[in-house]
Amino acid sequence: MFFKHTTPADAPLMAQAVVSTCRQNGWFDEIQPRFLKTIFHKLMSYDCDFHTLEPLSIEEFSLAMPEPQKRNEVLDLMLATELLCSSISPEISNAINLWAQKLGIENNGLALVRDLSKKLTIQAQQDFYRSNYFYDKDLTSPNFADLDQKYGLSATMMTLEVSDEIATRYENLQQYPAGSLGRGLWDFYKKRNFTFPGVLGGINEAVAHHDWIHVLADYDSDGIGEIEVAAFSTMATESQSAVMNFLGVLSIFQGGLLKTIVAGAPHLGHDMEVINGLERISTALKRGKEVNIDLVLGINYFDYAREPLEELRKRWNIPPK
Repeated sequence: MFFKHTTPADAPLMAQAVVSTCRQNGWFDEIQPRFLKTIFHKLMSYDCDFHTLEPLSIEEFSLAMPEPQKRNEVLDLMLATELLCSSISPEISNAINLWAQKLGIENNGLALVRDLSKKLTIQAQQDFYRSNYFYDKDLTSPNFADLDQKYGLSATMMTLEVSDEIATRYENLQQYPAGSLGRGLWDFYKKRNFTFPGVLGGINEAVAHHDWIHVLADYDSDGIGEIEVAAFSTMATESQSAVMNFLGVLSIFQGGLLKTIVAGAPHLGHDMEVINGLERISTALKRGKEVNIDLVLGINYFDYAREPLEELRKRWNIPPK
């Protein structure tokens, strides 16, 4: 998870651990300490200077934080900090992997950082698209195995064979009441000229799941909006795969290293570097933590599509932006 089991009392130790692996001889990008400063302040009410904070050894950390779930969250934070960068050094990747090995942590994000540090772009895509929660949902589709064998990685995200039944179900959301969740999703797609699942060229239903969350949380579909919705989602679920989604989205839209298979043109990164960008991401994390229902696991948004959007936000404790 991400900041689910760690508490404000753990903040100083967490900060030192991240510095110990990711700072090394200096931060690669100034956005790294700024990111850490912002989220530690927002989520942990903890402030420090990430340029001068003293590192600590793996042994010191291991004694001070024996809980496996907390250790994994610290590793998630190390990975997130490094995936902000336009280049990842093998030395830092190795350092993070060494910590994981000595602490007994298994984390899918390790392979992503390792392969990006080696500039293995195709393998990194496999790491990401087959480890995030979209893929978990793909696997529940009865025909996904056939699509995967036939089309490869694109099947994890895209509609590759027409389904009039699926497309019609989404198109019919136009008939739902104004202000409802379903009509909100229909408007979200039409405003952006997006293609519905079931239509060639559109995303598939697994990926469409996150568009419902875009509507619920009121996040746009631009680069910073995609980072916001990924941050929000990772806090509003018990799915570890949602953390992997957040990590990959950071690299696509900020670091620019991981290449998406969805958009026609490659993302160049730096999308967090807008006015109040870091504050927006930390706010998204905090908003997601307040939600009282799992927005990723075990939920079918069509079951709630006719309900008023504002009522759902209140019921599920989604704070205003």
